[in-house]
Amino acid sequence: MSDKQRFSSSDLVVRGRMKLVTYGVGLPASLTDGQPTRMTRGDFEIDKVLKGKIEGKTLSIYTGTGMGDCGRLDAFLGAAIYYDSDKFAVWEFGLSKAEQGGQTFYFTGICDYMKTPTPQPE
Repeated sequence: MSDKQRFSSSDLVVRGRMKLVTYGVGLPASLTDGQPTRMTRGDFEIDKVLKGKIEGKTLSIYTGTGMGDCGRLDAFLGAAIYYDSDKFAVWEFGLSKAEQGGQTFYFTGICDYMKTPTPQPE
C-alpha cells in the first residue's frame, strides 16, 4: 500500500515525541485470543493529531517486540533515543484501535503508516 492508503486506513494518526519505551509489557489475554502476548509500549507525547480524536497529550502506543512479529521496536527505540533532538525527535505513527473491558489500546506495526523525521538543511 502507498503511504496515503496507510494513512487513510489508520484509526488515529499522531505526530510527536517518544518519551519512554517499555519492552515486554503484557496485554490482556482477551485482546490476543487467549494467548499470552508480550509487547513493546511507547509513551508518546502528542504534538498534533493528524487524523482521529484523542484526549490528552500523552498516549501509550503498542507494537510487537520486533522478533518477526511485524513490530516497530527499532522505530520506537530510535524515536526515544532522539527525544531531545530538534532534528530527529518528531515522528508520525498511524495507529489501529482495539477496545477491551472499557479500555482503549492503540497499536502500530510495519504495515501501518509511519513518517520518520526529515531534518531540514541548515
